[in-house]
Amino acid sequence: MLEVRVQKAAILEVARTMSSNLDSVARELSDAIHAQIDELDQDLRQATHESCRANLGVIMMMLGDGTRPALATAPPEALAYAKEYVRRGLGLETLQRAYRTGQATLSRMWLEELRLRAGDAEELADTFGFFNDWLFQWVETLEHRLTEYYMVERELRLRGTSAMRSEQVRTILDGSPVDVRNASATLRYELERRHIAYVVWTTGATLDAPNGNVLFGAMERVAADVAALIGATDHLTVPLGGYLACWGGFRQAPQGEALAAHLPLATNPGINVALGQVGEGIGGFKRSHEEAGLARRVHQLRGQERQPMCVRFAEVALEVMLTHSRDEARRFVAEQLGDLAAEDKSVARLRDTLRVFLEENGSFQNAAARLGVHKNTVAYRIHRAEELLGYGVKERQLELQTALRLAPLDL
Repeated sequence: MLEVRVQKAAILEVARTMSSNLDSVARELSDAIHAQIDELDQDLRQATHESCRANLGVIMMMLGDGTRPALATAPPEALAYAKEYVRRGLGLETLQRAYRTGQATLSRMWLEELRLRAGDAEELADTFGFFNDWLFQWVETLEHRLTEYYMVERELRLRGTSAMRSEQVRTILDGSPVDVRNASATLRYELERRHIAYVVWTTGATLDAPNGNVLFGAMERVAADVAALIGATDHLTVPLGGYLACWGGFRQAPQGEALAAHLPLATNPGINVALGQVGEGIGGFKRSHEEAGLARRVHQLRGQERQPMCVRFAEVALEVMLTHSRDEARRFVAEQLGDLAAEDKSVARLRDTLRVFLEENGSFQNAAARLGVHKNTVAYRIHRAEELLGYGVKERQLELQTALRLAPLDL
């Protein structure tokens, strides 16, 4: 069996030497960390130094006492340093890189000190190997504790930030006076520009369900996809009740009017989107959201078999106005359509054919092309619809077309 020759006296001597020079050793570690990690600003250097100094103090004390590295705990300065990463939005992986850089730098410094004290190469290798293993376990243990602390702090900050943003959005939507500059800073979204508001929600599921986090993540991805499709320079998403309230911001004229009625959301079949129109400034921010909410209401009134995944306010503005009183809308449909309002699949097909026929200005040929049937079939269906109506389809076209748009809604 090979004999391991660890010079513990040399380790204790190096620990005592470094303990008497903690500031200079910590400075060398913090310099190395900032030299190798570009994400760290210079104004963080003092906090890096304080964390390094505190950690070095713990390491030297534990080595001197013979304490196992698995018992390492984070000093207050190290916790404060991790919290500062959260505050600045620096990722956990960046904090881990900082510790690995400090570990490598300290190992090199220890090797230099041990070379001055080791009797021979074998003794140096064994002693340095012991310290390296000890330091690796210490850093691994501390990283585990700091990761837990970082994640808790990050969650608290996210919840606090989300709550502040939600409250700020509610204040704007309530019509309360706000300082636009401060509100923009809170939301991290510029209010003095053009906006298109949209809401994202799920069908048949809620965010408080067991898989609510998965749904929320899917809704946020859809919100980002919509922002990209309409050409927004950036976007804001805020949970409001059971849906995501979203805004896309623009410096130039947005592409909202060119947005397709059906977004490519096939991978998210339970997710729906309703969009408002372009709004200017904080007033437009509020109005566009109101429009998106109204479009959502009409969207929800549609039967599931006919329900697209996306609807724009401009497409349903008439339905929005006419369904303000659902009782009146229901009465209007019944009066205009008579027996053609029956809840029957064959009658619904007649209504669809009549609606397309009127949209095509009474052209049997064009209506047949849109519906994918023979023009004689269209003629037969129009004749049958007139029998159910009790009057000719060209007599009250405006009222008839309006009633046909309302008929599919769950009034």
